[in-house]
Amino acid sequence: MTSTTHLAASLASVTDSLKQTNSLITRLARLTFPPGAEPLDDEGNSVRVELAQDIHEGLKQLEEDLEILRGDIEDSAPSAKAPPTGRLRSSSVRQNSTKGQERERLAAQVVRLGEDLNSARSAFRRAQLSAKRAADHSKIKERELVFASLQQASDPSTPTTTSLNGSTADLFAGRSSLQKRQQQKHLTKDELLVAQSSDVTSALRRTTDLLSTELSRSRFAQETFDESTAALKELGDKYSDLDTVLSKSRELLGTLLRSQKSDTWYLETAFYILVATLAWLIFRRILFGPFFKLPIFLYNVFAFVVNWTVPRPLFFFLSLIGVITTEPYTPANLQATTTSRPPLIVQPSAAGKAQTIEGMGDEISRLGGVRSGAGGAGAKVGKNGELRGEMSEEIGKMAERRGDGTILQERGDEPPNPKKKQFEADVEDAKGGRRKRDEL
Repeated sequence: MTSTTHLAASLASVTDSLKQTNSLITRLARLTFPPGAEPLDDEGNSVRVELAQDIHEGLKQLEEDLEILRGDIEDSAPSAKAPPTGRLRSSSVRQNSTKGQERERLAAQVVRLGEDLNSARSAFRRAQLSAKRAADHSKIKERELVFASLQQASDPSTPTTTSLNGSTADLFAGRSSLQKRQQQKHLTKDELLVAQSSDVTSALRRTTDLLSTELSRSRFAQETFDESTAALKELGDKYSDLDTVLSKSRELLGTLLRSQKSDTWYLETAFYILVATLAWLIFRRILFGPFFKLPIFLYNVFAFVVNWTVPRPLFFFLSLIGVITTEPYTPANLQATTTSRPPLIVQPSAAGKAQTIEGMGDEISRLGGVRSGAGGAGAKVGKNGELRGEMSEEIGKMAERRGDGTILQERGDEPPNPKKKQFEADVEDAKGGRRKRDEL
């Protein structure tokens, strides 16, 4: 397990490295470039690029060291051991508490160092932007000085010597040495003109190189712009195609949604019908018998058993002893009224005899008188003496039956029943006359 002293030393070294990196970042942010100090075409050997690379490598190394330090602090946590007893336990508790506090302090410093590292990264990005702006400003100023010197060289009204000396001195201040300037002081006027002409020629050549470089950059930018335009046009076509596809997809989704709704409704309806059919089949084939037919069958069996156990034997017993009879009920007075009785013959109250037609007297006396009612003169009588006609026939048959439906037949020579009570008209008439006299 790594000791806290070693962790503290590692933390101190990482902190010092971070301070050095912060100083380099500050230096990069404060860099200033005079005209001509920053190369126009190659930026690989510039001070700004080298300093930025050093800062980047330092930040990367700091991040790795910080990760290692954080892992060492996590590994330095005390492992679970058997607790000691007595004084050893108290001393170990104090030692562990001290180490724990030191470890917490180191962990807090590591967290703070991580925050400082993030701040350093942000400052490094800002410093890079500032140095880039300073380098671009130096290049622009250098170009302005070159163009100004060219304009002064082409203008004949201005003194060529002073203007060229001033522009050359301003442009190549950082690149000409003091020895060259001292040698130029001892040259003649023609030599000075030749030197100045060579300087102007070199400046023009450099300007030409700069212009060609800028032209190539412009050509490259134009090609990039054309490629970007073509890419944007193609992208626009793709977006239009995508818009068309999306509109078609939306229409298709709407159609699918509507069809899904209808299909869902049909499926739900079919499912409900299927469930109802299955429920009816289960009820009819399985539940209807046990829950309806079986109780009714049991009730019928129970009623049959009870009927043949108690009421029927009792009915048979009562029938045997004569309490209950199955013959139709016929009251005695009805039997008395249906006894044979001679018909009541109504005698005519008029004096004298009935007038008869000549030649019909013997026939009338032989038949016993003239028939009246349906059997009177003019009635339709068949060969067997029965009346013809539906109503007449029914009335005649009803007259031949008794009230209980028994067909009355002529007694003929059969003697009357001596036990039946006979109706004596004379006796009844005498009783009626006596009753009338009593009433009077």
